[in-house]
Amino acid sequence: MTMRPFKRYITIALLVLMTALVSCRQASHHDEARALYNKGVELREAKHNEEAAKAFGAALVAIDRCDTDDVETKELKAETEDRLGEIYWLQGLFEEALELHLDASALFRELGKSEYLMKAYRNAGRAAASLNNLDDAEYYYNEALIIAKSLEDNAFIADLYLDLSRDIYMTNENFDKVITFVNQALAGGADHDQCHLLLGVAYYYLEDDENAIKHLEEAAKSDKAGARMSAYDALYLISQLNGDYQQALEYHELYNENMIEADHEHRSEEMQRIKSESDLKMQESALKEKQKVRLGYLFGALGLLAIALIIMILLLRQRALRAQIESEKTKNQFEAALKKNKVYVTALALTEQITASTLDFQLDDDSWDDFMNLINLIYNDLNNKLIAKYPSLTPEDLKICSLTRLGMSNQVIAILMNTQTASYARRKSRIKQEKMNGNEDERSFEEILEEI
Repeated sequence: MTMRPFKRYITIALLVLMTALVSCRQASHHDEARALYNKGVELREAKHNEEAAKAFGAALVAIDRCDTDDVETKELKAETEDRLGEIYWLQGLFEEALELHLDASALFRELGKSEYLMKAYRNAGRAAASLNNLDDAEYYYNEALIIAKSLEDNAFIADLYLDLSRDIYMTNENFDKVITFVNQALAGGADHDQCHLLLGVAYYYLEDDENAIKHLEEAAKSDKAGARMSAYDALYLISQLNGDYQQALEYHELYNENMIEADHEHRSEEMQRIKSESDLKMQESALKEKQKVRLGYLFGALGLLAIALIIMILLLRQRALRAQIESEKTKNQFEAALKKNKVYVTALALTEQITASTLDFQLDDDSWDDFMNLINLIYNDLNNKLIAKYPSLTPEDLKICSLTRLGMSNQVIAILMNTQTASYARRKSRIKQEKMNGNEDERSFEEILEEI
């Protein structure tokens, strides 16, 4: 009679102990996940993106072993997913980034974390825009904007106006809206350089050269070589189209100088990152560090060689451009130059007669570069406008567009592109359908190019 109560007490004690052990284990997993998350944040701030991604990924694994209904766990999971999504976006993994940001958004909405939800929506908008899902991107940006206005976060509102202008309205060629939103962004303290660059480009496409030049010259005052390079590139195009070839030449020289400086800055940052990552690895393994140092020297030497080659190429092209601008000042002169181009001459010969002699040709990169530049000059900046309107077009696609704009036949273009006529026809169809909104545009491929 006295054993039964004793057994009951033992059972209760075991249940309490098991519950305590489970709770301790859950707490241990949560602490592990928090530690990994904090490590990922530190690595991200130090620009160790690959190591940070591993830490955030490991944190999510630890979170999955926690109580998923716990509020703190949900919050930690949402923050981790949003952080990992940012790194995936930087690495070009846009679909994976969007999925993480949307999952984080759902959790932040459930938890009532407005500020975090606002940031997650902005990140989702950025990922959707990178996937060219402009309607979705605009929706996410606007959701973030609604929250930012409710929080009276003026700095974030300004950044969102800039995001909408750059990613949505500029792509949709709604230049008036770009100007309105970017001015609001500029007044709110958004990135000065990006604002003036966007305003300059928008006014350029609206053919308001006076305002375009004003904003582009403001952007050219930036302390960032990349921003100055973009500004001088646009100013070069405006001067060239206005027939001011001397000014165009000066802008092109400034563009080249800043391209070299931007390349130096990028490589300096890259080497800084590599050195920092090497320091991190050195704490883990002295042997691995020695290997990293040796590779670093090799990459450094290759980097310097690449810079030297870029400078040499730029100088050679600059000389060629100076000679071209000085000698070809009218459209008729550009057309005359085109008739001497090897690509054009070859295409013309193939148009007249396809023989073993005309099929025996070789086209180098310089001939193609010269051909594409002349097409831009003759057809009012055709290829740059195509890229602005259809950013997924590749350099090979642009060659096809240029040859088609010249009126070359499918057979001739197929030969020049080293493919069968039937294969070329399928490729041209894919370009229109997949890269030029062919499902929504009833015009033919040729009509689209003529109206650019």
